[in-house]
Amino acid sequence: MKKFKFVLSFIAIFALVGIIVGCTTSAQAEDSYVTLDINPSVELIVSPRDKVIYANPLNEDAEILLVDLDLIGMDLEDAIDLIIETSIELGYISADEDTETYVSVSAINQDAELQERIKNRVKEHVNNAFQNKGLMGRAQDKGYQPEFIEEAEGYGVTPGFLFLAKEAVELSDGLLLEDALLMTRDELIEIVKAAREAMKDVAFELRDQFHADRDALIAEYVPQIEALEVQIAEVVAQIEALEEGADATELEATLADLNAQLEALRTEFHDEMAAVRDAFHTQSEALRESFRQAKIQKRQQHQNEVNRFRQDMEERREQMRDRIRDYQNEEDETEETE
Repeated sequence: MKKFKFVLSFIAIFALVGIIVGCTTSAQAEDSYVTLDINPSVELIVSPRDKVIYANPLNEDAEILLVDLDLIGMDLEDAIDLIIETSIELGYISADEDTETYVSVSAINQDAELQERIKNRVKEHVNNAFQNKGLMGRAQDKGYQPEFIEEAEGYGVTPGFLFLAKEAVELSDGLLLEDALLMTRDELIEIVKAAREAMKDVAFELRDQFHADRDALIAEYVPQIEALEVQIAEVVAQIEALEEGADATELEATLADLNAQLEALRTEFHDEMAAVRDAFHTQSEALRESFRQAKIQKRQQHQNEVNRFRQDMEERREQMRDRIRDYQNEEDETEETE
């Protein structure tokens, strides 16, 4: 795990000190990891005070949805309403009152009872948003493929925890799944936050290549750094083993030289990683501009439909209220019978 710890500490170099301190503090206060799947698919990290402290796209549609949409610092309920409202504007959710829409929800928290409350609160916010807009939509628990559920059962964890563990493994070079499964939810959430922060300016479509380039640098530099650390430890041990009064000049010179090499290698590693990040940042900005244009086009494409929807929303909301509630309650009844 030594390599993994080094990589995490290096990732932290790229994040602002204030953000990292904030992440550490919030992790102690048990943040929650939340996903919303409409297609777009979005992940949120939410504070104990129901404030969104992180939002990340999980697919290209979510890139378009979230571009220039600042959810950070918003109340969870307002953020969910804005996600749904924007999804309607872009045509991801139909403005047709008879079209049924499902939003799959998952929540992960260190405390199992709190996790369930948060998930139910998110579902309630989603359902309220649909009710207020007079649309046939509802929240439901995130479903997993049978083989994924079977895999989770084999590990003795929930599917949601396995999903988070795999997310952390994917984002962190050197972290093995068997190690991730032994970690707490808070530790996994912290890994996801730190890794996402390190590549927050990298567009979703470029992240696989970003990971590959980053991992290539890690594979090149980390073994060299670890080898120097071993040599330094050996020289330190030799100095400490000298008899009192023995001449340590040569060993101390060797130690100073090794420390200088280590510092130079770490600086070179840092600069190379920064160069990779800058290159992907430039490419990502170009991609985000294309997402902005796609967002404009989608808004224009659905503008007439959305305008009619908004004009009739108040009347439709009153007419559809009971029908929508009955539709949403079907999900609760289904869960009770499972």
